Amino acid sequence: MIRFGIVGGGLMGHGIAVALARAGFGVAVHDADPATLADLGERVGQALQRCGTAVEERATVAERITAAATLTELARSSDIVVEAVPERLEVKHQVLAALEERVGDVTPIWSNTSVLPLTEVAKGMRHPRRLVGVHWWNPPYVIPLVEVAPGAETDHRFVEEACEVLNGLGKTTVRLQRDVPGFVGNRLQFALVREALHLLEQGVCDAVTIDTVMRSSLALRWPAVGPMENADFIGLELTRSILRSLSPHLSARTGDFPVLDELLRAGHGGRASGAGLLPWPEGRSEEVARRLEAGIRHNLAASQHGPAGVRRAAKR
Repeated sequence: MIRFGIVGGGLMGHGIAVALARAGFGVAVHDADPATLADLGERVGQALQRCGTAVEERATVAERITAAATLTELARSSDIVVEAVPERLEVKHQVLAALEERVGDVTPIWSNTSVLPLTEVAKGMRHPRRLVGVHWWNPPYVIPLVEVAPGAETDHRFVEEACEVLNGLGKTTVRLQRDVPGFVGNRLQFALVREALHLLEQGVCDAVTIDTVMRSSLALRWPAVGPMENADFIGLELTRSILRSLSPHLSARTGDFPVLDELLRAGHGGRASGAGLLPWPEGRSEEVARRLEAGIRHNLAASQHGPAGVRRAAKR
């Protein structure tokens, strides 16, 4: 049985550990912050409860996840290492350099980077051929999709092995043909976020209206029919006509976003600060986390992860 090591025990790191442990794998987790490592067990327990793991199984699953006090301890017991540290290039470079001093030359390393180009992440590595972009979605133990991509120097053998392991977990695995910042999902997601911020800046509506429109229209359609299938469904002539009419009015901003800058200057950074684009009174964070995971599980149960033919094609 493959044993995993995860560097970074935060939001994504502990979530990936739960996903792997629920599939039967042993996982060692290391984090440079002692406090993050100290409450790993508590957060794992909360995740197992939220994702619906049977009460009688929780202790068994949780025992598969252990805290590694040092990188050396983690490397010694890991067949595959997952890098899940913050999205800062200098931090990833430091962690990968430290890992390469401790793991074998052919030990696969998966980077969970969500927006950084994998080729840039791999710069400075002695063996960049074994680095694979493996992007899990939050929460990793609920969302089935994992995006897999090579860097410029990645040996495709490591990409294929990653896909085989993830498919064995029952994940919906999509393999990108080349390295691109943001993979596919985040490029789509933040194109929508950019347009939403543009609507705010233009005074078209408020943030609550944007979320209401999204949740009451597009969010109901997209689990069943994706944008490419819908374009074919309505016809490419109509799709082209709409784009010709609408594209000149869509945001093409590539610089700063004043609406975000103003909020941040005022100390309104979002959930953790108590306010952002929306107010975050006490208790809302927990309520949103529960609603998010419950909504995802509901959609999965209703769609069974989408048409079987699409799922099979995605895993090729």
